[in-house]
Amino acid sequence: MTQERILLVDDEPAFQRLCGNWLASLGYDVKVAASSEQVLALWAGHTFDLVLLDLALPPSFRPDEGLALLPGLASAPVVVMTGHADRELALRAIAAGAWDFLPKPLDPDLLRVVVERALTKRRLERELADWRARAEPDDATMGLIGISADLRDLRALIRRIGPTEVPVMITGPSGTGKELVARALHANGKRAAKPFVAVHCGAIPAELFESELFGHCKGSFTGADRDRIGLIAASHGGTLFLDEIGDMPLSMQVKLLRFLQAGSFFAVGARSETRVDVRVVAATNRDLAAMVEEKSFRDDLFYRLKGIQVRTTALADRAEDVALIVQAVAARLAPPKRLAPDALEWVVSRSWPGNVRELQHSVSTAAALAGSADVITVDDLALACGEAAAPLAVEGDGLLDAQVAALEKRLIVAALDETAHNHTHAAKQLGISRVGLLNKMKRYRLR
Repeated sequence: MTQERILLVDDEPAFQRLCGNWLASLGYDVKVAASSEQVLALWAGHTFDLVLLDLALPPSFRPDEGLALLPGLASAPVVVMTGHADRELALRAIAAGAWDFLPKPLDPDLLRVVVERALTKRRLERELADWRARAEPDDATMGLIGISADLRDLRALIRRIGPTEVPVMITGPSGTGKELVARALHANGKRAAKPFVAVHCGAIPAELFESELFGHCKGSFTGADRDRIGLIAASHGGTLFLDEIGDMPLSMQVKLLRFLQAGSFFAVGARSETRVDVRVVAATNRDLAAMVEEKSFRDDLFYRLKGIQVRTTALADRAEDVALIVQAVAARLAPPKRLAPDALEWVVSRSWPGNVRELQHSVSTAAALAGSADVITVDDLALACGEAAAPLAVEGDGLLDAQVAALEKRLIVAALDETAHNHTHAAKQLGISRVGLLNKMKRYRLR
């Protein structure tokens, strides 16, 4: 087996030596960097499975030095290490792409668990990518799985309008795959080899919207210590997907409209315009026409974006697709799983008000509850959906232990879901230590 390689980034020689030797004693190939320049040089010449990154690097020794590196290290899990153990910094690191956050001084046992879990994640991602490369032949589904008439019509429409340059507005209930449709339009168009950039308008704070969309110049505001390109410039030549466009602040609607009309924009603090060539696809689950009437959405922007309208259908209106979607989701898990016949029947007979997103989440959670088993049972699915499970078929003295274990797994999965897999917050919610949570996750094979 190929030795897994870790990049250890810290400017303190003593820590480099102690931590590097300790990791090497565990069987890992360790490379050490003490500055951003060394990180970039090593990153260009090697493939790493994990990065342990101290945020306070020269020359400023402020966390911003390490935070600036995170986007470029996105192909491997990054565990941030820092003596600045505050909540705001942790959130900034996670938002910038960090996988986990460890305060200094490091607890060796906790570090060992986090490293093992991060490398397991990396292995599973590679296995999943390999499996998908083998298991997903080029077919006509575009990733839109199902046999319903609505889905067939939708795929036909994508094939027809994909090669055009007209703007597209995708509407439909939440969880029905609007981003998947946008990606299919991109993949079936002339810009398929260029970037596809998704902007989730409801997830960007209003005060950061202009900088995120258009970018900014160094010194244009407090904290702008370097030039940064925005999401629009990043999509040059490709497709710009504006998801939940109805949540865009009115002040930004004016600036977006100007860009759509002129094909150029000013970055924050810039004195010259940047020209960008993109195809725009927008999506919303809201009634934009009604918002125009209420003056909460600009009518000129609405008509500019409207172009061709594509609508996704609620899962309740295409129940014949449920079985195919579930089996595809289970087969794409790492490792792949399948549903027991009664579990598949249970899924098909149940309503899914959250549409495909709810269905996918439930199957993924049930797979975690199934542990190492290859088959997802109806009990796993019932627990995942928060419903009463069938009685456990356990005989003898093991009945109580099995019930306690099932309940514990259910509570852990629920806490992780509610905290977006933030281990610290989930542990606090469960009333246990973070190390205790990680140990229980390892015992139950929860990811």
